[in-house]
Amino acid sequence: MLRRGLLGAMAMLPAMPALAQGPAWPARPVRTVVPYPPGGPNDIIARLYAPALTAALGQTVLVENRAGGSGVIGTDYVLKSPADGYTLGIVDGGSLTIAPHTQPSMPYRPPEDATLLSVVTRVPEALVAFPGIGARSLAELLDLARRQPGRLNIATAGAAGISHLTAHFFRQQTGAQVEVVPYRGAAPAVTDLVAGQVQLLFADLPVILPHIKAGALTAIVLAARHRSPSLPDLPTTVEAGFPRLLAENWYCAVGPRGLPAPVVQRVSAALKQASETASVKDGLAAQGAEAAWTTQEEFAGLVAAESATWRQVVAASGVKAD
Repeated sequence: MLRRGLLGAMAMLPAMPALAQGPAWPARPVRTVVPYPPGGPNDIIARLYAPALTAALGQTVLVENRAGGSGVIGTDYVLKSPADGYTLGIVDGGSLTIAPHTQPSMPYRPPEDATLLSVVTRVPEALVAFPGIGARSLAELLDLARRQPGRLNIATAGAAGISHLTAHFFRQQTGAQVEVVPYRGAAPAVTDLVAGQVQLLFADLPVILPHIKAGALTAIVLAARHRSPSLPDLPTTVEAGFPRLLAENWYCAVGPRGLPAPVVQRVSAALKQASETASVKDGLAAQGAEAAWTTQEEFAGLVAAESATWRQVVAASGVKAD
């Protein structure tokens, strides 16, 4: 009897480590933090992904907004959360590749303090013009800038962000003598551009797409390697002879440093599945954006390359966040 009891107890031993590991992730709802207020592009992207991720993970995925510091405050909150997979972030690429070079002090160090999961959305920057200046292509615009130096002002959709840095990058790459005029957000910049108070603007395609389609703004060029399905007739900077003049805003999924490998694998697979769903693809396409998925290695390479580019632009322009 005693021997049978010992054998029975020993037979149970292999199952004990699995029990000690606790329930499989996720065992409760997962929060995705957005470091900007509700209603903006980052928030829209996260809320498009949330239902698809809920279906892929079998647990509710919630969206929580923690705005401030040009995305730094919410991103810092994510990176300082417990590395258990229950607090992730859907953040803009600038929080990882631009803010570290423009902010006087940073509470986190990318990419060391983050688990880079995947890019989830790509949003190209487009250069648009007030129709009254008469330029309809980049060649015509640069000719106008050469003939009338100092006449053209290029607005930016916020200080020290990708729109602002792309304006300086444009000047560095093309030699165009245009005055950079920072605005506090895309909305007031677009308003003044439509009214002709400024003549040019680099902005996320979704922000300006309705104005382009309405004829209120002239699309000049897309700062990307490939044309956008939303504006298939709009040439890229690569086609126009400026292959380095690239400015693609992107949004990504990140977690705290040290996320367990099984969690990373599960999240990566869920993000890939979500990026391929019709609701996400069509919802983003309606905004002029594109669903995306990358491996961790591809994502890390993108962060390194973009950080190097924007570091050089900041150094040359002297742009700093307020």
